[in-house]
Amino acid sequence: MMTEKDEKMPKKLEIVCMPTSIRIFRFYCAFPPSDKLLNPGKMFYIRFALIALFSSVVLVGSTMHLIKNVKDRTYNHIELDFTYIVSNLAGYGLLCSYFTKVNAAVQLYLILSDFEEFGKPINFDNTNKKFNKYAKYQYCYLESITVCILLGSNMFRGAQCRKDNAELDQHEVCGLFAYTWLPFDIDFFPVKQIYLACQLFGIHYVYMMAGLASWMVLESVEHIATRLRHVSHFFNEALKEAEQRKRREKFNFAVRYHVAVLDLESKLNQTFSVFMFTHMVMSGIIMGYGVYSYMKGKNVSTILIATGWLIGLLMDCYSGQRIQDESTLVGTALYDADWSDADDELKRDIRFVMMRCQKPMIVQATSFGIMDHPLFLAVLKATYSYVTLLSQSDL
Repeated sequence: MMTEKDEKMPKKLEIVCMPTSIRIFRFYCAFPPSDKLLNPGKMFYIRFALIALFSSVVLVGSTMHLIKNVKDRTYNHIELDFTYIVSNLAGYGLLCSYFTKVNAAVQLYLILSDFEEFGKPINFDNTNKKFNKYAKYQYCYLESITVCILLGSNMFRGAQCRKDNAELDQHEVCGLFAYTWLPFDIDFFPVKQIYLACQLFGIHYVYMMAGLASWMVLESVEHIATRLRHVSHFFNEALKEAEQRKRREKFNFAVRYHVAVLDLESKLNQTFSVFMFTHMVMSGIIMGYGVYSYMKGKNVSTILIATGWLIGLLMDCYSGQRIQDESTLVGTALYDADWSDADDELKRDIRFVMMRCQKPMIVQATSFGIMDHPLFLAVLKATYSYVTLLSQSDL
């Protein structure tokens, strides 16, 4: 027997929206293959767990380094430890929140690729083509900033590290991405080089996936916005119809379409709300520590990490504001349409639709916030407070 959930799924399981972004996600083993969309299998999650474990060397090494410094009361470069620990923890939080909801993401993109009942949205192909191009630009930007983070790290400050070791009686392992302490010696060839390679892989995977997931939110919202504009088109076409019966049929069709698009809000938030909550809570801390670390030690990688998280937060808040604005514009377009000659029953229904449009679609950060422009400004204020506090306390 088919469930209500199965009935809402398109009969042909094929995703045609966002092909470039989905292809990139599959390259990073973060999206099910086309033949296993709704049932990716255990190996899909096992593969992610293994990659996540292999990518944790920076988090483990920096945490051990922080604990060792606090225990010995030396406090060498702990601001860098905090920056890498918090940014990696946030990255893992984003990844885990996405992977636990990957089935909801697949269902969302299947629905956005289904045109059987309401037809293909106007300018869908142009939107898809345009954002496929933008997805490539986004990927190149993420690769560039990740490489710059690597180049600006301690990896190329070996001479200065050895000088500091001699002058300050430190025992840091020089030439690694981040300062690291382990209960066994790794400062010899080829162990140090292998450990460095693991660090580079881990940082690249975690930061790239966090940035790509933020882009997926923005692209998902743009496809929902395309459907909302399509709904407005159908409402306008219905009210232009001179014959009363056809006008009512077209209007009812537009209402059903509008309800179907509004239902996408729950699927979008089911997929990304925990992701948004993690982003909202952690971004201010990461940016604050990143700026402070650069001010204190002139480590370029930390300011680049802060910049990356700033741009990711901006994309998510823009996405939240975008879907709010587009959903309320449906009511505005309906209000501006000419429905003066409509019958009383239709006028009543038009008012009901406009009343519903006063409650906009939102991108939630679970139940703790809404992603929009005011939230972005609030996080920036929190970042400034963190930088000020850290500068005064000199932690």
